[in-house]
Amino acid sequence: MGLFDFLGGSKEDRETKKIRELSKKTQEKYGDPATRARALEGLRDIGTPAAIGALLQRFGVKTEPGITDAEEKEYTLSLVTSFGDKAVEPVLDFIRRSDNVAWAVRCLDELVPEPELVTLLSGILQKLSQEYARDPEKKVVLVNRLSTVRDPAIVPVLLPLLEDPSDEVRTSTLNNLVSQDATSAAGAIADCLVQAEAPRVRAAAAAALADLAAPVEDRRDALAGKLPAGFALDKDGIVRRS
Repeated sequence: MGLFDFLGGSKEDRETKKIRELSKKTQEKYGDPATRARALEGLRDIGTPAAIGALLQRFGVKTEPGITDAEEKEYTLSLVTSFGDKAVEPVLDFIRRSDNVAWAVRCLDELVPEPELVTLLSGILQKLSQEYARDPEKKVVLVNRLSTVRDPAIVPVLLPLLEDPSDEVRTSTLNNLVSQDATSAAGAIADCLVQAEAPRVRAAAAAALADLAAPVEDRRDALAGKLPAGFALDKDGIVRRS
Protein backbone atom coordinates (compact mmCIF):
# COMPACT_ATOMS: atom_id res chain seq x y z
CA MET A 1 0.00 0.00 0.00
CA GLY A 2 1.43 3.37 -1.01
CA LEU A 3 1.61 6.63 0.91
CA PHE A 4 -1.22 8.14 -1.14
CA ASP A 5 -3.51 5.29 -0.18
CA PHE A 6 -3.08 6.32 3.45
CA LEU A 7 -3.54 10.01 2.68
CA GLY A 8 -6.57 9.94 0.46
CA GLY A 9 -7.32 6.51 -0.86
CA SER A 10 -6.48 5.09 -4.25
CA LYS A 11 -6.71 7.10 -7.46
CA GLU A 12 -9.97 5.32 -8.27
CA ASP A 13 -11.40 6.17 -4.85
CA ARG A 14 -10.47 9.83 -5.24
CA GLU A 15 -11.99 9.94 -8.71
CA THR A 16 -15.20 8.33 -7.48
CA LYS A 17 -15.40 10.88 -4.68
CA LYS A 18 -14.78 13.74 -7.12
CA ILE A 19 -17.51 12.50 -9.46
CA ARG A 20 -19.92 12.26 -6.55
CA GLU A 21 -19.13 15.81 -5.42
CA LEU A 22 -19.48 17.27 -8.92
CA SER A 23 -22.69 15.36 -9.56
CA LYS A 24 -24.18 16.79 -6.38
CA LYS A 25 -23.31 20.32 -7.52
CA THR A 26 -24.93 19.80 -10.95
CA GLN A 27 -28.18 18.87 -9.22
CA GLU A 28 -28.42 21.78 -6.77
CA LYS A 29 -31.88 23.00 -7.67
CA TYR A 30 -31.46 26.50 -6.26
CA GLY A 31 -27.71 26.76 -6.71
CA ASP A 32 -25.68 29.20 -8.79
CA PRO A 33 -25.97 28.33 -12.52
CA ALA A 34 -22.27 29.11 -12.98
CA THR A 35 -21.39 26.58 -10.28
CA ARG A 36 -23.56 23.95 -11.94
CA ALA A 37 -21.93 24.68 -15.32
CA ARG A 38 -18.42 24.32 -13.87
CA ALA A 39 -19.43 21.03 -12.27
CA LEU A 40 -20.78 19.76 -15.59
CA GLU A 41 -17.52 20.70 -17.27
CA GLY A 42 -15.58 18.98 -14.50
CA LEU A 43 -17.45 15.76 -15.20
CA ARG A 44 -16.78 16.17 -18.90
CA ASP A 45 -13.07 16.56 -18.18
CA ILE A 46 -13.00 13.34 -16.15
CA GLY A 47 -14.71 11.65 -19.08
CA THR A 48 -15.10 8.14 -17.69
CA PRO A 49 -18.33 6.13 -18.13
CA ALA A 50 -19.11 6.90 -14.48
CA ALA A 51 -18.65 10.64 -15.13
CA ILE A 52 -20.90 10.45 -18.19
CA GLY A 53 -23.49 8.70 -16.04
CA ALA A 54 -23.20 11.53 -13.52
CA LEU A 55 -23.70 14.10 -16.29
CA LEU A 56 -26.95 12.38 -17.19
CA GLN A 57 -28.24 12.86 -13.65
CA ARG A 58 -28.65 16.56 -14.47
CA PHE A 59 -31.64 15.62 -16.61
CA GLY A 60 -33.51 14.42 -13.54
CA VAL A 61 -33.57 17.82 -11.81
CA LYS A 62 -35.66 20.87 -12.68
CA THR A 63 -34.09 24.18 -11.71
CA GLU A 64 -35.52 27.69 -11.70
CA PRO A 65 -36.02 29.68 -13.82
CA GLY A 66 -37.26 27.28 -16.46
CA ILE A 67 -35.36 28.93 -19.30
CA THR A 68 -32.05 28.40 -17.48
CA ASP A 69 -32.99 24.79 -16.80
CA ALA A 70 -33.67 24.16 -20.49
CA GLU A 71 -30.40 25.83 -21.52
CA GLU A 72 -28.42 23.77 -19.01
CA LYS A 73 -30.02 20.57 -20.22
CA GLU A 74 -29.21 21.45 -23.83
CA TYR A 75 -25.63 22.07 -22.72
CA THR A 76 -25.56 18.77 -20.85
CA LEU A 77 -26.86 17.01 -23.96
CA SER A 78 -24.03 18.51 -26.00
CA LEU A 79 -21.46 17.37 -23.42
CA VAL A 80 -22.82 13.83 -23.32
CA THR A 81 -23.05 13.43 -27.09
CA SER A 82 -19.52 14.83 -27.54
CA PHE A 83 -18.24 11.48 -26.23
CA GLY A 84 -19.72 9.61 -29.21
CA ASP A 85 -19.81 5.81 -28.91
CA LYS A 86 -18.33 6.00 -25.42
CA ALA A 87 -21.58 7.55 -24.17
CA VAL A 88 -23.96 4.93 -25.57
CA GLU A 89 -23.81 2.46 -22.67
CA PRO A 90 -24.08 5.11 -19.91
CA VAL A 91 -27.08 6.61 -21.73
CA LEU A 92 -28.74 3.22 -22.11
CA ASP A 93 -28.11 2.46 -18.46
CA PHE A 94 -29.71 5.77 -17.49
CA ILE A 95 -32.77 5.08 -19.66
CA ARG A 96 -33.17 1.62 -18.15
CA ARG A 97 -32.85 2.82 -14.55
CA SER A 98 -34.46 6.27 -14.55
CA ASP A 99 -38.03 7.50 -14.86
CA ASN A 100 -37.31 10.88 -16.47
CA VAL A 101 -35.81 9.79 -19.80
CA ALA A 102 -36.87 12.31 -22.44
CA TRP A 103 -33.50 14.07 -22.59
CA ALA A 104 -31.56 10.83 -22.47
CA VAL A 105 -33.59 9.53 -25.43
CA ARG A 106 -32.60 12.69 -27.28
CA CYS A 107 -28.97 11.90 -26.48
CA LEU A 108 -29.34 8.38 -27.82
CA ASP A 109 -31.01 9.79 -30.92
CA GLU A 110 -27.81 11.67 -31.70
CA LEU A 111 -25.48 8.82 -30.78
CA VAL A 112 -26.80 5.87 -32.80
CA PRO A 113 -28.39 5.36 -36.25
CA GLU A 114 -32.19 5.17 -36.29
CA PRO A 115 -32.44 1.38 -36.91
CA GLU A 116 -30.25 0.76 -33.86
CA LEU A 117 -32.25 3.30 -31.85
CA VAL A 118 -35.48 1.44 -32.68
CA THR A 119 -33.97 -1.88 -31.62
CA LEU A 120 -32.62 -0.47 -28.35
CA LEU A 121 -35.76 1.44 -27.36
CA SER A 122 -38.01 -1.47 -28.37
CA GLY A 123 -36.04 -3.78 -26.10
CA ILE A 124 -36.37 -1.41 -23.16
CA LEU A 125 -40.08 -0.85 -23.83
CA GLN A 126 -40.73 -4.58 -24.12
CA LYS A 127 -39.30 -5.10 -20.65
CA LEU A 128 -41.24 -2.13 -19.29
CA SER A 129 -44.51 -3.49 -20.68
CA GLN A 130 -44.21 -6.38 -18.22
CA GLU A 131 -43.79 -4.08 -15.22
CA TYR A 132 -46.10 -1.80 -13.27
CA ALA A 133 -44.99 1.81 -13.33
CA ARG A 134 -46.34 4.36 -10.88
CA ASP A 135 -45.38 7.12 -13.30
CA PRO A 136 -46.32 6.32 -16.93
CA GLU A 137 -44.17 9.09 -18.42
CA LYS A 138 -41.26 6.82 -19.33
CA LYS A 139 -43.43 4.44 -21.33
CA VAL A 140 -45.15 7.35 -23.05
CA VAL A 141 -41.82 8.94 -24.04
CA LEU A 142 -40.59 5.69 -25.58
CA VAL A 143 -43.89 4.94 -27.35
CA ASN A 144 -44.03 8.46 -28.80
CA ARG A 145 -40.43 8.32 -30.03
CA LEU A 146 -41.09 5.00 -31.75
CA SER A 147 -44.21 6.44 -33.38
CA THR A 148 -41.99 8.58 -35.62
CA VAL A 149 -40.55 5.43 -37.25
CA ARG A 150 -42.42 2.99 -39.49
CA ASP A 151 -41.17 -0.51 -38.66
CA PRO A 152 -43.28 -3.70 -38.41
CA ALA A 153 -41.04 -4.95 -35.61
CA ILE A 154 -42.45 -2.22 -33.35
CA VAL A 155 -46.03 -3.56 -33.47
CA PRO A 156 -45.59 -6.67 -31.27
CA VAL A 157 -43.77 -4.52 -28.72
CA LEU A 158 -46.77 -2.19 -28.54
CA LEU A 159 -49.57 -4.75 -28.23
CA PRO A 160 -49.10 -5.58 -24.51
CA LEU A 161 -49.33 -1.86 -23.73
CA LEU A 162 -52.97 -1.86 -24.84
CA GLU A 163 -53.63 -3.47 -21.45
CA ASP A 164 -51.51 -1.01 -19.47
CA PRO A 165 -53.18 0.49 -16.37
CA SER A 166 -52.36 4.01 -17.59
CA ASP A 167 -54.86 5.70 -19.90
CA GLU A 168 -52.07 7.87 -21.27
CA VAL A 169 -49.95 4.85 -22.18
CA ARG A 170 -52.88 3.19 -23.95
CA THR A 171 -53.83 6.29 -25.94
CA SER A 172 -50.21 6.86 -26.97
CA THR A 173 -49.98 3.21 -28.01
CA LEU A 174 -53.16 3.46 -30.05
CA ASN A 175 -51.82 6.51 -31.87
CA ASN A 176 -48.55 4.68 -32.57
CA LEU A 177 -50.37 1.64 -33.98
CA VAL A 178 -52.10 3.95 -36.44
CA SER A 179 -48.71 5.45 -37.34
CA GLN A 180 -47.48 1.90 -38.01
CA ASP A 181 -50.60 1.18 -40.14
CA ALA A 182 -50.96 -1.89 -37.95
CA THR A 183 -54.11 -3.44 -39.44
CA SER A 184 -53.07 -6.75 -37.88
CA ALA A 185 -53.66 -5.17 -34.46
CA ALA A 186 -57.33 -4.37 -35.14
CA GLY A 187 -58.62 -7.22 -32.96
CA ALA A 188 -56.44 -6.17 -30.03
CA ILE A 189 -57.54 -2.56 -30.48
CA ALA A 190 -61.20 -3.64 -30.46
CA ASP A 191 -60.58 -5.60 -27.25
CA CYS A 192 -58.96 -2.50 -25.74
CA LEU A 193 -62.05 -0.47 -26.62
CA VAL A 194 -64.42 -3.02 -25.08
CA GLN A 195 -62.42 -3.30 -21.86
CA ALA A 196 -61.65 0.40 -21.40
CA GLU A 197 -63.51 2.36 -18.76
CA ALA A 198 -62.13 5.80 -19.62
CA PRO A 199 -64.09 7.59 -22.37
CA ARG A 200 -60.90 9.03 -23.88
CA VAL A 201 -59.39 5.56 -24.29
CA ARG A 202 -62.58 4.26 -25.93
CA ALA A 203 -62.59 7.29 -28.23
CA ALA A 204 -58.93 6.79 -29.14
CA ALA A 205 -59.50 3.09 -29.82
CA ALA A 206 -62.53 3.81 -32.01
CA ALA A 207 -60.59 6.47 -33.92
CA ALA A 208 -57.71 4.01 -34.41
CA LEU A 209 -60.06 1.35 -35.80
CA ALA A 210 -61.64 3.89 -38.14
CA ASP A 211 -58.25 5.12 -39.34
CA LEU A 212 -56.97 1.59 -39.94
CA ALA A 213 -60.24 0.54 -41.63
CA ALA A 214 -59.53 -3.09 -40.77
CA PRO A 215 -62.51 -5.43 -40.30
CA VAL A 216 -63.37 -6.59 -36.78
CA GLU A 217 -66.52 -8.54 -37.66
CA ASP A 218 -65.67 -11.20 -35.09
CA ARG A 219 -65.94 -8.51 -32.39
CA ARG A 220 -69.33 -7.19 -33.57
CA ASP A 221 -71.27 -8.50 -30.58
CA ALA A 222 -68.62 -7.33 -28.11
CA LEU A 223 -68.54 -3.86 -29.66
CA ALA A 224 -72.32 -3.47 -29.60
CA GLY A 225 -73.15 -0.58 -27.32
CA LYS A 226 -69.47 0.15 -26.66
CA LEU A 227 -68.62 2.38 -29.61
CA PRO A 228 -68.59 6.07 -28.66
CA ALA A 229 -70.91 8.56 -30.32
CA GLY A 230 -69.78 9.36 -33.85
CA PHE A 231 -68.67 5.81 -34.71
CA ALA A 232 -70.51 2.81 -36.11
CA LEU A 233 -69.73 -0.67 -37.39
CA ASP A 234 -70.65 -1.09 -41.07
CA LYS A 235 -71.95 -4.23 -42.80
CA ASP A 236 -68.38 -5.39 -43.49
CA GLY A 237 -67.40 -5.18 -39.84
CA ILE A 238 -65.32 -2.02 -40.26
CA VAL A 239 -65.60 0.84 -37.77
CA ARG A 240 -66.53 4.04 -39.57
CA ARG A 241 -66.98 7.62 -38.47
CA SER A 242 -70.67 8.38 -38.69
